[in-house]
Amino acid sequence: MNTRPAALIVLCLLAVGGCTEASAHRAAGSLPVPLNGAESTSAQQARLLHDGEERAIASCMRRRGFSYRPVPAAPAVSANPYGLLTEDTAGTDGYGLVSAALAGAPKDPNARHLAKLSTDRRSAWREALVGTDDQQVTLTARGAPSVRINTDGCVYLARRDVYGPGWEQGGLDVAGVSAEVVSAVTTDPEFLAAQRKWAACMRDRGERVGTLQQARGVIQQAVLEAEDARSALVRAGRREQRLARRDATCQSRSDLAEVTRTVQRRVQDGLPHSSRQRAAELKELRERALRRAGAS
Repeated sequence: MNTRPAALIVLCLLAVGGCTEASAHRAAGSLPVPLNGAESTSAQQARLLHDGEERAIASCMRRRGFSYRPVPAAPAVSANPYGLLTEDTAGTDGYGLVSAALAGAPKDPNARHLAKLSTDRRSAWREALVGTDDQQVTLTARGAPSVRINTDGCVYLARRDVYGPGWEQGGLDVAGVSAEVVSAVTTDPEFLAAQRKWAACMRDRGERVGTLQQARGVIQQAVLEAEDARSALVRAGRREQRLARRDATCQSRSDLAEVTRTVQRRVQDGLPHSSRQRAAELKELRERALRRAGAS
């Protein structure tokens, strides 16, 4: 039983900026990401933040007279915003799509408890968790989709406790800037030339894909068509491994990561100071939350 609406899933994505193994401080050989990794967390950091939020939700629900059991974190799918891939990652887990599908979404430990409640009590429980439309606000930011949140629910209040006020708006602002950076980089002539070299390399290996995202999309489509059938997912996994290895090899031969890094630097140099400052603020809020989560 899924107790959280789709809008909250969007906010969960904003909490960690999309799970990726790229460190906020680039190590040698790592892949470029926008805004010095302002939206990036490692899988371990994402779990720490998720667990911190769930503990805060449980505490809020207890204060409102309701039982709540923390929901386990879903499997994280590592995805570089440009579609870049290292050969090590490709060889270990492909794009990470099939392994996440095979793992499946975690079961909600609150489902059994909710099933025992009366209709009115169940409705009150959900309202305490996600809030009411009477206290709903809409957040907007350039380059990002608007997000509606209920500010009187324990999910929102827990996030405010974990990250501080203004986290959602800051995350949306940075998501918008990051999307603009990615768009500018992936439409730059230098990047497109490198991507054409990559596509030619892929054709030589029997893969007819024109963009990095299209290659990943082949596996995403296979996972969708599998419809949770394990045998079909296993076949998709074998296809994923072959395609991802070829993808990573061709990226290396076309020097796509370094080209992307160079173009990204040029694009970000043209950003207004306010955008870079906003990204730095968001990063600091996350790092504070991680320090608190690690100390708890």
